[in-house]
Amino acid sequence: MIIRFGMAPRLPGSSFESFQHHWMTSHADAAGAIPGLLVYTQNHSVLFEGRPLLPYPGFDACSELAFETVETMNDGFSSQQYLESVRQDEDAFIDKSRFSLALVREQLVLGDTSAAPDSSIKLISAFRLHPSATNQRLVSVLCNDVAESVAKDDPIRQRILVTDHEAHSDQPPAVFDAVHMAWFQNLEQAKAHLRSNNRDSAELALAGLAFGRIDLVAREVHVVSPPDLEKD
Repeated sequence: MIIRFGMAPRLPGSSFESFQHHWMTSHADAAGAIPGLLVYTQNHSVLFEGRPLLPYPGFDACSELAFETVETMNDGFSSQQYLESVRQDEDAFIDKSRFSLALVREQLVLGDTSAAPDSSIKLISAFRLHPSATNQRLVSVLCNDVAESVAKDDPIRQRILVTDHEAHSDQPPAVFDAVHMAWFQNLEQAKAHLRSNNRDSAELALAGLAFGRIDLVAREVHVVSPPDLEKD
């Protein structure tokens, strides 16, 4: 399975709240019908007083669209549904000139894979490889040192995704090399993790391996749900 991680800023003049409402309603209806789409998850930034809780990461839309293969993904984005419905709607609310992309594959999942409670919060950290490091070493530390440190703060689950750079041969360059995700029961637990010594240990383990990152505190909107979530 290939996962298209897409990120783009909202158009000037649009508030965070109005953007998120349009994204999870009319746009979700159109994009959820792309042929071949297996999973479609929107990651909505948690807002505090109308603004993202963490410093603005450079995008407002952060989506995960999963397809069986790169070929079915390309077919989906060449389809009439995308070209005539989805793309037209994208032009009306996001700045496509500043779109970012990474094609990733799942490397590791830890913890409960069933549906998380509605109150759950998802912490997303995406990393660029340090020029003197190897991708293999970065992935190893994420799957071991980082995952073990984060696990001490009792997340519901963790997930690590790794960019497939070969899949980008006919696509724009990937903007990051790996992603770590952790789900927590609620916002207070997620905020406690962000301030914890375990989080500090995880970040120190990445020193010299990752140089450049973005962090997002998000709530998920499942437009097209994974099979394990559909059963609940």
